[in-house]
Amino acid sequence: MADNLSPMDSYDDFLRELKERIRNAQVRAALSVNSELVLLYWQIGREIIIRQQQQGWGAKVIERLARDLKAA
Repeated sequence: MADNLSPMDSYDDFLRELKERIRNAQVRAALSVNSELVLLYWQIGREIIIRQQQQGWGAKVIERLARDLKAA
């Protein structure tokens, strides 16, 4: 920041920088959470398919899992 800025200009610049840093951190956090959730759901789906193939689970199991997980 230049030396000829008034204290208010300096404050406004600082506030703008802080707000931008906060927004950037929030976006990075949201992207990280979304990435983890996508991975989790993919793994769950894969495990359900494996169990359906190995143990003969039908569509009713998915409905039951959904109910039980929602209740938990």
